[in-house]
Amino acid sequence: MSDPSGPGSPPAQPQPAPYAPPPPPSAPGYAAPPATGYPGSMPPPITPSAMAMGGAAGLLRQVTGNAGWSLLLGVATIAVPLLFDRVFFFLPIVGLIAGIRAIQRGQLVGGITGIVLNAIGGLITIVALIPQ
Repeated sequence: MSDPSGPGSPPAQPQPAPYAPPPPPSAPGYAAPPATGYPGSMPPPITPSAMAMGGAAGLLRQVTGNAGWSLLLGVATIAVPLLFDRVFFFLPIVGLIAGIRAIQRGQLVGGITGIVLNAIGGLITIVALIPQ
């Protein structure tokens, strides 16, 4: 139910305190702001070795998991026919699939490199399987 007399007036609010300017620098108890070169006012410097370690960790992540398998199979697909006169016709296919899965998981550098190596290995396999 509503009140027929309508909304009441809001309760009285206390008046805010008048503005008091800050004390002058010569007043007792006044502390000056810290100087610009104060050690706590600047962030610590970034060391190049820390940046390099972070970059190396990011790059190593690109060649782990599926990307690593794709790279390993690509190198094996190229090296085995040249060194041992053997051909593994399924390795380039498995390596291509692993490279595609690596790209889908965000390992673009390792995935693309693995796909290229497996494509080269696949061409070597096709050439080796053609009768002479």
